[in-house]
Amino acid sequence: MKEFCTRRVPAAALSMMIAVLAVAVLLSQSACFFLRKSKVETTSVSSVRLVLLPFNVPATDKDLRWAALAAPILMAKAGEHVEGIELVPFWQSMPTALNLAGTSRTFTPESAANIAAWLSAKWSVLGELTPEKNGVSMVVDFIPSRSALIPFRYSKTGRLDFVGAGFNDAYSQFLRYLTAKPLEPSRGKEETMTSIKDLAEAFDREYGWFVEAQPGKAQEAIARLAGSDDTLARSLFSPALYPSLAQKK
Repeated sequence: MKEFCTRRVPAAALSMMIAVLAVAVLLSQSACFFLRKSKVETTSVSSVRLVLLPFNVPATDKDLRWAALAAPILMAKAGEHVEGIELVPFWQSMPTALNLAGTSRTFTPESAANIAAWLSAKWSVLGELTPEKNGVSMVVDFIPSRSALIPFRYSKTGRLDFVGAGFNDAYSQFLRYLTAKPLEPSRGKEETMTSIKDLAEAFDREYGWFVEAQPGKAQEAIARLAGSDDTLARSLFSPALYPSLAQKK
């Protein structure tokens, strides 16, 4: 008959083995928890589709009419390379804006929200310029298309070019409000409200916001703009009316 022999493991060694296994299990569980937690923290935020609208100005103040269009143009320029923002081109949004603004050429939070929803955007910008003793008061409201979200407001007071230089800050604060990545500081030459007055007036003639519409006659303005900022030119004017814009990549 064969004999089977067994070797008894010392109690001290057995205790050491159990302790090592326990530590290994704890480390494994901690690593899994850390990986799961890290995955949640690095989840990226999807782009926010945003509609820019002409700003509200007093009906009796004709001197601010061009500024009502210069303001969203500057916002479009400031938002060209903002990570986390997708701007709806003006040639897509202006027909809807014209219909909903009516003859008053003003927007309410409700009409701004409706435009955003109509254009499949999450937010729209409802801006207002009011004359003050030493300049203007500017209010920029980011209006959500869904009533479950809360609007965000940015405001600034001062001379026209001073308040117009605040759109980068408005985007940055809005993105922080959405917990997305803040806007990087802008580099290069900054346009001002008064420097784009001619462009704003050409934009007005193109769509007939305050004056009679003359679509398809902005070739001169487009030629000046496209050389320095073709992205903005393609946002402001329809490639269907200006084939040269459709050819640009």
